[in-house]
Amino acid sequence: MHPINFHRLLWLQPALLFFVFLFCTFQGSPTAAAEQGKTVSCSTTDVTLATALRTILFNQVAVLPFQADDPSLAATLTESFYTALAKTKKYKLLPLSAVADQLKKQKEQHKDNNLQQHAVELGRTLRARGVIHAVVLPHRKGSLKQRKPLTSLTINIQMTDARTGKRAWYLRVACKGAQLTRQLNKTQADKIMDNCLQELMQAMITEGDIFSPMLPAPTVISTRGELRKVRVILQPDPPYTFAAYQLLSAEDPKGVFASHAAPVKNDQGPIILEDTGLKDGKNYSYTVIGLTESGLANIPAPPFSVTTSGAPKPLDALQASGNNLRYIKLLWAPSQDPNVTGYTIYRSTMPDGPFIKIADINERKQQNYTDYGSGRHNNYGSLADDTTYYYTIRTKNRIEIESKDSPVVSARTKGAPLPPTEVQAIENQPGKIPLFWSPGEDPDIKGYAVLRSDNGQEPFQQIDFVRGRETQEYTDTGSWNTSLKNNCTYFYRLQSVNVLDISSADSETVSATTKPAPGTVRGIRTSHNLYRKVNLQWQANPENDITAYEIFRGETGDDLRKIATVPAPATSYQDSGLRDGSTYWYQVRAIDNDQLKGAFFSPVTATTKPRPTAPAGLSIKLDAQGIMLQWQKNREKDIDHYEILSMGFLSTKVGETRATSFLYSDQLEPGNAYRFQIRAINEDGMIGNNSRPLSIRIPMPAAAKND
Repeated sequence: MHPINFHRLLWLQPALLFFVFLFCTFQGSPTAAAEQGKTVSCSTTDVTLATALRTILFNQVAVLPFQADDPSLAATLTESFYTALAKTKKYKLLPLSAVADQLKKQKEQHKDNNLQQHAVELGRTLRARGVIHAVVLPHRKGSLKQRKPLTSLTINIQMTDARTGKRAWYLRVACKGAQLTRQLNKTQADKIMDNCLQELMQAMITEGDIFSPMLPAPTVISTRGELRKVRVILQPDPPYTFAAYQLLSAEDPKGVFASHAAPVKNDQGPIILEDTGLKDGKNYSYTVIGLTESGLANIPAPPFSVTTSGAPKPLDALQASGNNLRYIKLLWAPSQDPNVTGYTIYRSTMPDGPFIKIADINERKQQNYTDYGSGRHNNYGSLADDTTYYYTIRTKNRIEIESKDSPVVSARTKGAPLPPTEVQAIENQPGKIPLFWSPGEDPDIKGYAVLRSDNGQEPFQQIDFVRGRETQEYTDTGSWNTSLKNNCTYFYRLQSVNVLDISSADSETVSATTKPAPGTVRGIRTSHNLYRKVNLQWQANPENDITAYEIFRGETGDDLRKIATVPAPATSYQDSGLRDGSTYWYQVRAIDNDQLKGAFFSPVTATTKPRPTAPAGLSIKLDAQGIMLQWQKNREKDIDHYEILSMGFLSTKVGETRATSFLYSDQLEPGNAYRFQIRAINEDGMIGNNSRPLSIRIPMPAAAKND
């Protein structure tokens, strides 16, 4: 999708910098039914568009009479082309009669034989930006006077930019048939022009030349800015006018307009176009274009503005109730704003912050919240004892936009047992660390909180809670989604917790290191240039409890996946079934009897045997025996033979040879072109790349040329 700059579009003439996303389908070659059941086959063999065609608006276009040796044929094709072009609704066409009258006034007979220059002068006189002119080249078995039938027909059609004198587009149509009449009838001409203009329109639309002055601007009924969204409602046009509509937007009316959503189908009801993911309380500029079934669009109308909704209003007051055991109650009057969906509560231990989010409430009518800190048990939380906390609350709408802070309020907790003593941690255990301690003597202790840190510094995080005052051991194996690391030191503290969930101060800090994983596998060696396989070897790990090795493979060095497990003490592996001429990355790691997995060394690479290269130096010549092909011998030492391919709609193998030459002696048709490629096959049956194509045309006999 190319953007569009409406400032340039509306005020600096039609410099259309826009490419709308469209779905185009390819049309097959047109055919016209000849008289008496004969078939005329036509194809658009060449469609050429100017590079900047989509940036030019051709407000009026004149169609000149086609030039041909047969005036009747020229008139038929001119009328059919004019009618077909008018049906596309791409250009506003001047009447053929107005063009003919101007030609008579100027009395131009093309004496200088410069049709393009004549078109430019005529276009400027008629105030037409584009001028279309064409030359019809009929081919007959005899002369026009002999009224011989046509054998083929070529039509070269071009539109010239009358302002610059340069070609805007060019269209070449070639027709042939078993036996054409002296000239095409009206039905045949209409079919030919309809189909060739379909291909021209598809090419223009694909390149972004979609705007037409013949199409009306869509009618906007209403616009509305919502929460990060804008809605635009249209009055639908008849489906034959527009098949779909598209909304274009920009943050600045003089900026670049672009579409952020697919076109909306014209279903005869009110058309609703939406732009989502917008910023809050911001003004955006929009315009709407209609899209025809073929992919054309109207020239965009001047943009209009829509503003999105902003942040909600904050609450006026918040109340906090303290003097509780490790929790604080908060109370507020709920917001009356219907866009508010809930509240976000923030807490700090300082009156000026920083504040951190502690709760998301998704109910507008809720008017209280109890802060239990990071967790709670029964009716008690985990806030610090005898500590003042500060709070603020924000309203939020349904897209999670928050208001400004309410006035800050504060409250103080109260309350803690002695921590456990003689804490110990056990070393060198696989993926776990056992902890032991002497239990507390306080009869109100109901259990112990286990806290862990990765570096011995704050903060320590609680990882578990052990019930029972007399409990004196615990084994840390990590969390359900994060295991303990191998050969890593962890630090622990314990807290006593009473029946009111009040925790003591931390115990002394202890640490222990887990068992190390196996070392990195060393000495990895790989094979190269083997047919669809790679052999790997490595050195055995020094650890005495290695049970297996895992093999990893990838097609890049940063995306390797396990492909095999090799039981120890084996130190080799063969990877087969690989692609030809491909590079693979490998890693190997060891696993011990505790299922600890070693670290990876840097990936090593291996390359399988490549396919033969394309034969070089292909030459072609015609002699009395047929078409002789010659090429250079491949550098690979294992080439078994060469295959010769004839190139047409499908490539066909026409022979093979162990030599570097080949004689193609099939029956050759004069006037036909023959195209060949060569490829090598090695001893493993690997098919090489095709050589560059080379073609030759069989000359016509002298007698046929004179005809």
